[in-house]
Amino acid sequence: MSSISSFFITAFISLFAIIDATGNVPMFLSITPHNTPVERVKMAGKAAVSVFIILTVFALLGNRIFQFFGITIDAFRIAGGLILLKISLDMVEAKSLRTRHTPEEDQEGLAKEDVAIIPLAMPMLSGPGAISTVIVLTAQATSVPLMGVLLAAVGLNAGFVYLVLRSSTRVVALFRETGMRILTRILGIVLASIAIQFILTGLRSYISAAR
Repeated sequence: MSSISSFFITAFISLFAIIDATGNVPMFLSITPHNTPVERVKMAGKAAVSVFIILTVFALLGNRIFQFFGITIDAFRIAGGLILLKISLDMVEAKSLRTRHTPEEDQEGLAKEDVAIIPLAMPMLSGPGAISTVIVLTAQATSVPLMGVLLAAVGLNAGFVYLVLRSSTRVVALFRETGMRILTRILGIVLASIAIQFILTGLRSYISAAR
């Protein structure tokens, strides 16, 4: 498998697991109880575009953020891995992800007529975990083709967000509560493996540099 194909698979699966569009469907429905299906479809489109823009901005500025704050990529890999590990463990236990959004933000969402950007796109879908993931992946995108692959992975995940949210009522009917919890747990295990790999890679690079 080529390095580009391998990187695309890693980027797509990492973002797919951390964004967890399907797992956010119940929350989307709960904060839009008075909206019509047409309004929800419009919010789904706006949320998907916002997710793409947010993650693309951090993908393009990732290296400059490191330079500005004097942070090494190894340090960020370890920090990002720890954040993802915390989120993944909560997903495995099917807990409410306070790392992604808080009850206060959920209550604010209930009072808003349009929740597409806040709190849906940020912080529920493209929160600290997704941003950390895309910045770590940016450090691995050392060429134009790899950066293009990363942005393609972001775009595909944003497209999946739109498809899932616009069909939110059917998704709930299909998976039901138990099925959605099982799916979230499976994605949590995948995300935990990716988080550990980020941490190990960061430690390995740091030790090699120290020697």
